[in-house]
Amino acid sequence: MSIEELTLHAEDFLRKHYDMELAIPIRKNSRLKRTLGCFITVKQQAECIEIAGYLMDYGATEVVLDTLYHELIHYALFTQGKPYQDGRVEFENELRKHGVSSTNTPVKVGKYIEYYCTKCGKEYETERQRVFKYPHLYRSRCCKAPINVVDFRIYDGTEAV
Repeated sequence: MSIEELTLHAEDFLRKHYDMELAIPIRKNSRLKRTLGCFITVKQQAECIEIAGYLMDYGATEVVLDTLYHELIHYALFTQGKPYQDGRVEFENELRKHGVSSTNTPVKVGKYIEYYCTKCGKEYETERQRVFKYPHLYRSRCCKAPINVVDFRIYDGTEAV
């Protein structure tokens, strides 16, 4: 999805559910690795919503929108002066009300390298793309033996983790 498409969805979501306008930009952040998105404030002012680059590149539409809506709920509650942090009762109730996933809901999105241990044959996956280019530099977790790379697999976030 493009930033323009996300912005249209965001404006529609906020208008429909919170009767408010989107007054901050939505940005793609390719440096986000451990989170799907984040709502950023600076000095008690809403700054922007960032969506992870890997999510926008590989994620299914419904997973990208779920993340966007999660961040928009942070934004809406923040703007209204209500508790907007993850884990707060008010915030979690809003997520449930709109059918949006909570923080730390396991989602597998992106390009994963499949490899196996040459000693015992146990199979693994990693997000570390360097393993594909330089497998000779890596050892298996189980036997500390050399590894063989099988292939890579792309996940869009729709499979159960």
